[in-house]
Amino acid sequence: MIVLWFLIKEGFRGLWRSNYAGAFSIIIIALSLILIGFGYVAARDTLVMVENIRSQFDITIFIQPKVASAELENFTKELGNIREIERIIYISTDSAAAQFKLEFGEDIFDILDYNPLPPSFTISLKPPARNLISVEEVAARIKKFSIVDEVKYRKTFLQLLEKYQRLIFVAVVSAFIVLTLISIVLASNSIKMTIFSRRNVISTMKLVGATNNFIRAPFMIEGTLEGLIGALIAAIVIGLTFYFFNNYLQSFTGYRAIVSYRFYGGLIGLGSVIGLLGSMRAIRRFLE
Repeated sequence: MIVLWFLIKEGFRGLWRSNYAGAFSIIIIALSLILIGFGYVAARDTLVMVENIRSQFDITIFIQPKVASAELENFTKELGNIREIERIIYISTDSAAAQFKLEFGEDIFDILDYNPLPPSFTISLKPPARNLISVEEVAARIKKFSIVDEVKYRKTFLQLLEKYQRLIFVAVVSAFIVLTLISIVLASNSIKMTIFSRRNVISTMKLVGATNNFIRAPFMIEGTLEGLIGALIAAIVIGLTFYFFNNYLQSFTGYRAIVSYRFYGGLIGLGSVIGLLGSMRAIRRFLE
């Protein structure tokens, strides 16, 4: 316990003695985490927006004209048995005429002497089924019913949506990995300057019989502290930026950035890990 307390104190003392080198490491980690934090929120909200668009995606089923009410009832029951369907809305010919007037501003009976608009159903799928494969499978099953005249859905739009959603996801994961690795390398290089200035102390400790773990521990604690402080700075900057944005710019943009305490906790944890890995990478060269 005494040895552990000594190593922790040495880690804090090392951070204090590192001066500009330690401050540089903290700034590098803070800037990296600011980029990672803003990138994560932007990507997350973009994916949420795509999912919201996906939730409004409907399939329209046009029914053959002059279908008996009993057939409509049976078809409605069959639709209810399709487990991928979340909501079913029936639109009668009268409702279709009213909707036509609402959208185009003209009564269908002023244009034609009869109502040519067929009855239809608008169905919404459950979240797991809101993808092109599931939509095509459901549409194919519905087309098999004899009373169905046509099934329509925005296939091209859904293809583009899935394509860009995949691209966004790959870009987010790639950027996160690259920025994290860059942060570790930069933190490691800046921590090396601190260790280099104390290389004589390390050599002396090795000469008197200190183990590699005993020498390594204070530098690992120091690196973790640098990462922790850098993460706290990044969390404060991101928090203040979002506060300013939400309170003064939301009315112009219509966008509100929402982050939870878990986000800041994850940011602080990531900063500590970056500092720890950076210090481990830096000290390895001096112990070989």
